Amino acid sequence: MRQLSQKWAQKVTVLVMVALGLGISPAWGAQPADFDQLSPLVQSRWNEDDQLLDLSWEDLIPEGFRADAILDQYDPEKIAQLTDDDPLIVEIMEKLQKAYQSAPVVGKLEGMPVRLGGYIAPLEITPEGVTEFLLVPYFGACIHVPPPPSNQIIYVKTEIPIAESLLEDAIWVSGRLSIDAADTDLALAGYTLYSEHIVPIEY
Repeated sequence: MRQLSQKWAQKVTVLVMVALGLGISPAWGAQPADFDQLSPLVQSRWNEDDQLLDLSWEDLIPEGFRADAILDQYDPEKIAQLTDDDPLIVEIMEKLQKAYQSAPVVGKLEGMPVRLGGYIAPLEITPEGVTEFLLVPYFGACIHVPPPPSNQIIYVKTEIPIAESLLEDAIWVSGRLSIDAADTDLALAGYTLYSEHIVPIEY
């Protein structure tokens, strides 16, 4: 009985220390605070093995938001007949650009441990490799074509440089996601991710 009582006493001591924050922290990977505030779809992407959210790019877009909704105001057949220098086309492109740059983020993802697959648009290249980049959903985004909406761009900072040989490869990036925006030379990123792990995606 004494041995049983000692075991219970130890468990109670641990619980008290956790409750008071006395040197014992919860294990990495337990579902984070406010996890239950996420949408059921996003919650379903929780990876028990890696203890993080396996996000899709659609998860970064608030429900019901469309960056190109401005096009609904115009006749698509009429737009198709216009030239690139037509004043109406110029007006539409300016409105689209503003909508893309002000695309809202999903605030409930703040601080969540996540993993997301995408491509690198490099910002900072050192002799050791890439240390800052934009993670984008498709190859060439922000470089060869106009950038996607800001909520489809993530600014990534990594302490482990990425080899330039990976610049054309799809990668998995894991870390803590923040809803802090980052205005870079290439594009406005709606999110920031502090990377802890980056690996190529193997097909």
